[in-house]
Amino acid sequence: MMQLRLVAQAAAAPPPSAGVKTERTAPPAPALRGPASVKYLRPDELDERATPIEVAPLVYPEKAYINRIPGTVRMRIYISSDGRVDRTEIIAASPPDHFERAAIDAVQRTRFHPARKGGRPVPSQKLIEVEFDPYGPTPEQAAQR
Repeated sequence: MMQLRLVAQAAAAPPPSAGVKTERTAPPAPALRGPASVKYLRPDELDERATPIEVAPLVYPEKAYINRIPGTVRMRIYISSDGRVDRTEIIAASPPDHFERAAIDAVQRTRFHPARKGGRPVPSQKLIEVEFDPYGPTPEQAAQR
């Protein structure tokens, strides 16, 4: 099963698990993007956090699926005030160099209800985890539940 999971903003990296190696692949991202006037607010600065409207389907990388390799990608996403994902940054991937592209592709196609502050939609950022499980149900089976 492939799953998108939202993670608390304050967490820097997933806790180490027995037999699972995680590597930090990028430093935490700044809150600013582009001109200094565009600030992506952190969850603790918001009245309402951005929530997914519809999560785009993940495409399991063929080599990883054939070899039954599970994985997790932790990323920071920057969501515009109209609910588009403007930018993604990989924080960690386990195992590295298997699932990052698939996770980014799916997350960039996902639309969100924008975060709100003072009743107005605002740009925001959040940490998410995208999990890949070659033994879980297919996306079609998961949608039927």
